Amino acid sequence: MKAIRKSVVAAGGIVLALSLAACGGGGEAAGSGGGKSDGGADKALKAADPVATLKKAAAKGAQQNTFRTKGTRKNQDGEYASEGAFQVKPPASEMKDMGPKTAESPDGVSHMITINDKMYFNGEKVPGKKWWTFGVEGADKSKDPSSELFVRLTSALATSKDVKNTGVETAGGRRAARFQGTVVASELAAYKGDAMQEKDRDFTVKQWKQEGVEKAVLTVWVDEDGVVARTEESGKGSEGEYRRTDEYRDWGADLGIKPPPAAETATEKEVLEAEMKKQK
Repeated sequence: MKAIRKSVVAAGGIVLALSLAACGGGGEAAGSGGGKSDGGADKALKAADPVATLKKAAAKGAQQNTFRTKGTRKNQDGEYASEGAFQVKPPASEMKDMGPKTAESPDGVSHMITINDKMYFNGEKVPGKKWWTFGVEGADKSKDPSSELFVRLTSALATSKDVKNTGVETAGGRRAARFQGTVVASELAAYKGDAMQEKDRDFTVKQWKQEGVEKAVLTVWVDEDGVVARTEESGKGSEGEYRRTDEYRDWGADLGIKPPPAAETATEKEVLEAEMKKQK
């Protein structure tokens, strides 16, 4: 059983990397401003107040029930590209991570689907089966989970003492105001304002503490509809420097997230039996 759980932890690293932590949603679909420069729109974006704009964008983002992401990240393990589709309620996601080849991922690609409390991993744990599944046991649904990553980063940036509107760029195919600032973990831990929810503040501070991050440079692009188009986090932790960038689209879309075919998926019991045979 330990061998299976070790595999789950390794494959589940993609969950942590992509920060699958959702809160309730279901609000109206977000807008999608154009990618071409428009004098009037750009002028308004350049004049946008950093804190007020970021607070509104975080609140609007928290209302969204579905969206897609595309991003890159670089850390001590190498460089990765990722794609994700996320649904808050009922909880579902599909994530692909493309990076260095490992024992758990010989081709460098990790593909995972989650449907409620079921996780599906792409990989042949049982001969002839392309996927294997595992249940997430002991989930405490009574606790309010943290918001999505882009909501946490946007609201955290709104707490920064040096956040600035640095101009207008095209991000995620849309013209957007670029906001940037440094967030210090100790200052965020002591923050009591209304720019960030307590649960998100505590989640972020705890995560940074675990990773040895004392401060991070956050950059968030917000389009003319007040929607987050891109986020970036960079800093230095206990294991070295890191940088992560994600773009967001398809707000409110039907993502079509489905479990892999049952005939191609090894059950938890089959995986356990296969692992026990390997240990003999």
